[in-house]
Amino acid sequence: AEFARHYWLPPEGQHPPWLGARALRLIRFRLKIAVEIEELVDLAEGEGRLMPEDLANPGVMASVRARWQRFVWLDDLARMSDVLFRGPIDARHADEMDLRLAQAWRILRFQIPNLVDFAAATQSFRISAVKMAMMLETGRPLEAAAFDAQFQLPDARTLSCLLSLRCDKDDPEELLELYRLVCSKLQGTSCSHCHEAFHEGSSCGIFDGDTFTIPVTVPKIFVPPCGHAIHTTCLGREIIPGNSECRGHCRQCRVANAWTGIDVDPMVNAFCLLFGPYVDKRTQEMCEANELSITAIKSIAEICTNFSLELAGLVSASSAWLLLLKRHDFAEPHMVNLVGEEVLRYLTLPEGEDMEVPTLVPALPCEVMSNEFLPEVPDSGEEQLLSPGDLPPESESSFGDEEEPNSHDCHDPSAVMLNQLVEGCGGGDRSMCGLLPMPE
Repeated sequence: AEFARHYWLPPEGQHPPWLGARALRLIRFRLKIAVEIEELVDLAEGEGRLMPEDLANPGVMASVRARWQRFVWLDDLARMSDVLFRGPIDARHADEMDLRLAQAWRILRFQIPNLVDFAAATQSFRISAVKMAMMLETGRPLEAAAFDAQFQLPDARTLSCLLSLRCDKDDPEELLELYRLVCSKLQGTSCSHCHEAFHEGSSCGIFDGDTFTIPVTVPKIFVPPCGHAIHTTCLGREIIPGNSECRGHCRQCRVANAWTGIDVDPMVNAFCLLFGPYVDKRTQEMCEANELSITAIKSIAEICTNFSLELAGLVSASSAWLLLLKRHDFAEPHMVNLVGEEVLRYLTLPEGEDMEVPTLVPALPCEVMSNEFLPEVPDSGEEQLLSPGDLPPESESSFGDEEEPNSHDCHDPSAVMLNQLVEGCGGGDRSMCGLLPMPE
């Protein structure tokens, strides 16, 4: 109720809703939540990490679980409170809130012995983004007519932000209803990239009939503060190298996208879903060829750079790569680590300096000789070094002649690349096949 009351606070004079006295009241409300969260974790920090005897004590665990549940509830509330501003948030306040929430979680995380137990104990205390959106939609106070005569609030931006914060607690049918509500708010508008209308049957939308086509953790549309929405897959098209027009700006009105902290995590999830399969495919090609492709490495680095530019630096290009490395399940993780070193090196190269990569890929762990094939080393006081001649012939590792570069390394038309990006998403709710045009 207090959350909704702050959402419906009227703007001050001619100020937009994110400035003036209204913004100060919202900041005080958010800081109050942060203080309560910090008081909870201070108690946890004082108790230290839970020991086995604590886990076996029902009284202790009841108190600990109650603290966990309160923390999760307040943390969800604090993160959802971004939508209260109904526009941009003061950067200093946004950074302060993000830092305090992150620090509080690090302290509490030290006490949690098992994240599975933590999730099970707190799941029912998560705040449903769907129910919060519906509360704002149906709980409109009478005095709101004084500043919202057209009944536009909550707008598509507010609802899409709440959709970005949905969790496993949210029912799929309710998510579908909320998505329909977002589309109704966008009625008469179209995607700023593909110019298709927004509806649940759209080829770039959230559902294929009644089946989810993208995981629940990835929003299906993003709505910047300017209100010109874009499909998630269309945002992926704009990140592809070569599509550099108006980077970081709305393609329709040319205004800066002005994404906020509430957009970052869902956009990172979308980035990992869209581009993880592409990185996987290119690294497997390099693994089969036993060589690193500088063209592929530069392409991956440029994708990360473009993503950072689209978010106006909220996530750096290097961080984008590290998050992709952490969140995507790669088929050749050791090769991806090798490629990642070159990607990070390329991202930090001084401007104008060209990049050189090793011609041959170093031996993967599965190719390294085990100790049983090594000759016995005399046990002496001095360290013994093996020369190549000391190794048995069958243990010597060699690579074949250099192969012709893959045709994709020579040219990457955007349509070909984009279909490569989603090729690995087939099956189950990760399928995005059919959403993208095939190259001519």
